[in-house]
Parts: sequence; C-alpha cells; structure tokens
Amino acid sequence: MDGGQVTKKELGGVLMQAMLAAKNLRPQRDRLVQLRRRLQQQRSAGGDDDAEWIKELASNLFKVYFIGIEAGARMLISCLELAAKGGARRAFNPALIFIRNEQLYDVLIALGFPARPTTQTEALALVNLTFNAVKLAQEHHIPRCIELLIGERPPNVTGEATQFSGMVGYSDDPVAAAFQQFAKNGLPSPLPAAPARRSVAAAGKAPRAKGIIDLDQALTYLHRGCSLASLAVKHIDLAVAVLSSFLDPEKVASLSDFTDKRAYISEDGPYPSD
Repeated sequence: MDGGQVTKKELGGVLMQAMLAAKNLRPQRDRLVQLRRRLQQQRSAGGDDDAEWIKELASNLFKVYFIGIEAGARMLISCLELAAKGGARRAFNPALIFIRNEQLYDVLIALGFPARPTTQTEALALVNLTFNAVKLAQEHHIPRCIELLIGERPPNVTGEATQFSGMVGYSDDPVAAAFQQFAKNGLPSPLPAAPARRSVAAAGKAPRAKGIIDLDQALTYLHRGCSLASLAVKHIDLAVAVLSSFLDPEKVASLSDFTDKRAYISEDGPYPSD
C-alpha cells in the first residue's frame, strides 16, 4: 500500500460512512438553498427587520446546522477515522486545520472541483475536503448568518471552545444553551422538547449584549454557507463513486441499499422544493 489506501475488507466500512454522509448532506444543502431563496425574496419585498419570518428563518437555519448537518459531520469523522486506522493517513492534509474562517473559505473555493480521482488516496483526500467545508459552514458561516438575523450568535454544536465560536452567559451544555438562546429571543423552539441532558446552570451570568442586525450581511454569509454545502456534496459524491470502484458491485449495491434505510436527514426532512 502507498500509505493512502486501506484494504478491501476495511474499505467497506469507510465507504458505508461516506455513503451515509453523502445521503445526509444533499438534503441539508437543499434546505439551505431553500432558506436562502426565502431570505432573498423577503429582502426583495422589503421585509421588516423585526418580522416573525426572520425568527422562523433563524430557527430553521439552526435546525440545519445544529441537528441536520451535524449528523453528516459525524459520519465524515467516522469515515476519516476508519480510513486513518486502515493506514490512509497520507490522504489527509493537516495544514487545513490551521487556516481560519474566511481564509479557509477562500482556500476551499479556490481548490474547487478537482479532476476525477483515480486512487483511494485522492478519493479520501476529497472526503477530508468535504469535512472541512461542512465544518466551516456549520461552525462559522451559518451561525454568523443567524447572528446577523437576530443580533445574537447561537451556540456551537460541540459546546467546546473552537476557533469559530463561543457563548458567554449560557449553559456549558450546547443543547441547553440552544434552548436558552432561542427562548430569550422569542424564537420557535428548534426541537419538540428539550432532551434530558446534564444540567449546567447558567444562573447569575450576565446575558450577552445584542449585536448588529444586518440582513444583507446575513444573506452574504448564507450565500457562502450554501457554496460550502454545494462543494461538500460534489466532493463526497465523487469520493463515494471512486471508492465504490474498488469493491465488488454486489457489495456496493448492498451498502447503498443499507445506507438508503439508515441515512439520517432530520426530523423535518425531506424538504419541500419551494
């Protein structure tokens, strides 16, 4: 092996996770595009900055990045971890983790859509690019869009301090923080009911001051989030096609059928096209 390949036995597990991610990310991309269309239409119609539709839009965007895309991101992590354990570390570019926010967006867009890979190493490198595009949209661009819609940044997915996010004055539990933030702003609940989680009190902490509301800037960040999601879908689809070529067609068909039944979209999916 050249350091970028895994054995045929291990490749089945890698491909399954990549397929699950692909089947999750496409509808999330479609949902983002749909929500962008709604924001564009409201801006063209001169929508009121305090209208209820802004709150609903922010809530729907929250569902996409906090619930929907998060499932795809976890599948991508599993795919990369399985590949790395199988000896494919050379396929990954560790330098990407040191590039921040807007600079990383420029890098990923500049890399664009490469020529069709011919090796496992090249296909797995696309999975790595997919993960970076997804996480950048999830941890920076979509939360930033929500912040510019309602004047306050929503919590990050992991609850951990990252280069993209931070929540002052909220619970350390990311789900609890989400409900605190949405309730404070009068937004529709992003989930039917708050799930039972470890309780970390945020009482006594000063709430974060309201920030700037700018719908035009919000639309710019949503444009970028959609671009990253579209790029991620193209990358993972191509990676799946190439990785599939290294397995028997019967095995690939079986994995495709299995992942069709197991792929997670979200509680609200599949999404309408309007």
